[in-house]
Amino acid sequence: MAEQSGVTLLKRELCDDSLTLYSSRLTEEAHLIDLDGQEVHRWAYPQGETWHYAEMLPDGHLVAIIKEQENASPGMIFELDWDSKLVWKADVAAHHDFDRLDNGNTLVVCREYVVDEALRPGDLKSDVILELTPGGETVWEWHAHEHVRDIAELVPVTFPLEFRDWGHMNTVESLPHGPAAAKDPRFRAGNVLFSCRSIDTIGVIDKETGKLVWAWGPGVIDKQHMPTMLPNGHILVYDNGLKSKRTRIIEIDPPGGEIVWEYQADPPESFFSPSRGSNQRLPNGNTFIADSDSGRLFEVTPDGQTVWEFLTPDLMKDGRRQPLYRSIRYPRALVENSR
Repeated sequence: MAEQSGVTLLKRELCDDSLTLYSSRLTEEAHLIDLDGQEVHRWAYPQGETWHYAEMLPDGHLVAIIKEQENASPGMIFELDWDSKLVWKADVAAHHDFDRLDNGNTLVVCREYVVDEALRPGDLKSDVILELTPGGETVWEWHAHEHVRDIAELVPVTFPLEFRDWGHMNTVESLPHGPAAAKDPRFRAGNVLFSCRSIDTIGVIDKETGKLVWAWGPGVIDKQHMPTMLPNGHILVYDNGLKSKRTRIIEIDPPGGEIVWEYQADPPESFFSPSRGSNQRLPNGNTFIADSDSGRLFEVTPDGQTVWEFLTPDLMKDGRRQPLYRSIRYPRALVENSR
């Protein structure tokens, strides 16, 4: 029996009237849908390798990542216009995330393989953040393995490192202007927020010096994804909950990390996405969530009421729904101006 798909719940008067972008993990296309699940637009760029993640830019272009996979794919990041024509690409070992900066450059998480016997015997599968110009020139870089002991000064890290893929970085975000910077210069605009899933840590890099200035997470979060700075200066975090088998969304107040808001399903074990996921605070105050391992997208109110749910239609050969990495909402006006 085929999996159910499409919109399964819609409380329109309680929803944020925005458009949803999603790209299933085993496809080479991205879909933009409305609250009724109707497709508004589609981008496609067949390369013979599946997309890991896609995100829309303010001008209606789409940036997507083909994930680096050891001995399988070298990785790539590319940009398509509204009509899916290629406008830019960089052949780098990209994976998991990127951020387009105001100056037109792009921060992108890339893979590198290094040896540092002091951290772990054998080679390390590590991460490097690159800032690429539109011409493909690298103008800034941050090698994570060079800062493991800096991280360990701020949060508990055990040596030798447990995993070969010791950090498994899954987020890079240039911090915006906002109240967090007013309270603490470590969170000033332009500094870089990251997430290292394998060590349950999110942190901030001083962009000018390359120094790690803040880290938080071990003992509170478990194999997290997508920390993102909110307009109120708080950070929204997708806490996968690998050990508890209960995923939750938390809003923390840095630098101390006090949890000021939390979403868990009822019952809690009914929402568990162990290896992927995304969260986004919407203009109306609701939170948009991707139950990514299940290919399920939903929107909740501040008090935890689910007001929209969508099950993606892309299936695997065995009939189960394809997973996806993230899903992002966009205002209708942005799309209308892009056409």
